[in-house]
Amino acid sequence: MINPALSHRIKSNCSYRRSISDIKDWLQFWSLFKRIHGDEDIEADEKFQYLLQAITRNSKPRQLIECYTPTGENYSKAIGSLRSRFGREDLLIEYYVRELLKLVLPNLANKTNLASLYDEMDAQLRALDTLGVTTDTCSAMLYPLLESSRPE
Repeated sequence: MINPALSHRIKSNCSYRRSISDIKDWLQFWSLFKRIHGDEDIEADEKFQYLLQAITRNSKPRQLIECYTPTGENYSKAIGSLRSRFGREDLLIEYYVRELLKLVLPNLANKTNLASLYDEMDAQLRALDTLGVTTDTCSAMLYPLLESSRPE
């Protein structure tokens, strides 16, 4: 049984409910859920219940954690599986680079609204920055990519 006072505190502090359904949601999900994960006052079996609440039904992450019986002993295994499947930095970087490519490649032939393109690219670049991929580490790749989508 989940402690009602604890449940209220967590729900008021974390509006993550049903926020992860795929790899694109990982950064936002983990930035909120890690509070619960790191809280030593919450028992592992309660953390597992919060984890189940936080993951969209019928999604890949949900299918992954439902392979584990929701017990305190299995909580760390479920988190480990989620992190290795959806929280791997290399996969996240690939995802955001692909998102940039999706923005750039169509714009080579079809120049869209520059402000809109800038906003979309900026969002992807900020996500990459969160993962430690900065202009210092990948400018040789990113600048030509972004310049190629710029209207002439």
